[in-house]
Amino acid sequence: MTVAVIFGGKSCEHNVSIVTGVQAIGEFPPEHKAIPIYIDEKGVWHTGKEYADIATYRTGKDKAHAGKEVHLRPSSPYLYAKNGKKLVKLDCCLLCNHGMNGEDGSLQGLLQLAGIPYTGSGVLASAAGMDKAVMKRLFAAADIPVVPYVALDCDEYVRDAYAAIERIKRDLHFPLIVKPCNLGSSIGIGLAHDYNELFAAVRVAFEWDTRAVIETALENFEEFNCAVLCGEPSEVEKPVGWKDYLTYEDKYLSKSEGVGREFPAAIDNDLREKIRTLAVAAYKAVGADGVARVDFLYKDGELFVNEINTIPGSLSAYFFEGGTPVVIRALLEQAVAEHARRKRLKYAYKPFRGENGKK
Repeated sequence: MTVAVIFGGKSCEHNVSIVTGVQAIGEFPPEHKAIPIYIDEKGVWHTGKEYADIATYRTGKDKAHAGKEVHLRPSSPYLYAKNGKKLVKLDCCLLCNHGMNGEDGSLQGLLQLAGIPYTGSGVLASAAGMDKAVMKRLFAAADIPVVPYVALDCDEYVRDAYAAIERIKRDLHFPLIVKPCNLGSSIGIGLAHDYNELFAAVRVAFEWDTRAVIETALENFEEFNCAVLCGEPSEVEKPVGWKDYLTYEDKYLSKSEGVGREFPAAIDNDLREKIRTLAVAAYKAVGADGVARVDFLYKDGELFVNEINTIPGSLSAYFFEGGTPVVIRALLEQAVAEHARRKRLKYAYKPFRGENGKK
C-alpha cells in the first residue's frame, strides 16, 4: 500500500508529533511505501523525501519550503499539489499528529470526507479522548474511577468567578491541579496549593484553551501506563524518578535527570490485571480504535484512570513485542477494515412510493 504518514500540525505538540512521524517512517514495514506529509505550524501541508529525515528539523533551514505544498480534496483518494496536479493515490493514512487539529477528530473528519482509510480512532472517539471533561464524563458513566474534578468554561468563569470558586470549594480540596481541556504533553498544566496559585494556574490554562478541568491533586502517588492495540492491552509501565507530575521537559527534552520508566512495572499480578482491565474499559468507553495509551494514578490501594491518549507518543510501539513495524501493520489492517465497514453502509434514502406516487 501507499501510505501517507501525517505529522506535525498546528498544535503546541507540533515537535513531539515530528518525532513520532519520523520514527514511524524510519521503521516502516518494507512491504508498504511511506509518503511523508508534514503539516507546518500554520497548518500548511508539505511533502518531500527530506521530511522523512530528522535533520531537516534540526538544521534551522526553512523546512516549510523544502518540499511541495499539498492538499486533499473531498471524495478523492489522491494527494494534490498546490497547482491542482494529482501526485499520488493514497491507500491509507498513518496518523502521527498529537494534540489539537490532528488528534481531536478534525483530521479524521477530513480524511473521512476524502474517503481515505486512516489509522486510529474515528471522529467521535478522537474528540472525546482529547477533551478531558468529556472523557471523564464518559469514564464515570462506565463506572471507571476518576479523581474528583470540576470543569470550567472561560466565559462563565469571567462572568462569575465567585460561583466557580464556590463549586471548587464544595467539591475539591487543595492541592489542586489545573489542566486545559484539549491539550496534552503536560502543556498549560499548573499545580495550586492555595487560591493565589489557583487563580494563576487557571489564567495560564485559559491561555491555551477555552475550557479547563480542575482536579484534586493526589500526593505521594504512583503513576502507571498501559497501551491498548486493537482491543488488546499491553504490559504495564511505571514512570519513575519524578514528583507531582511529568512536565513537557521531563517527557521529551530529558532535562530532568533520573526520569525514566520501569517496564514491565514491578507490581503484583492483581494490580497488573486491574490496570490492564481498566485500560480496555477506558478504550471502549470513548469508542477508541487502533492504538491508545491509558494513564493511571494509584494511591493507598485506589486506582484512578487519569486520561486516554488516542494517538500516543511514538504510537506506544515500545509497549508491544515487535515494536513499531508490528504496531504499524496492525494499525493499517484496522484502518482498511474499518473503511470497508463504512463503505458497506447506506448513505442515500429513497422513501417508498405507492402506485399513486404517495408515500
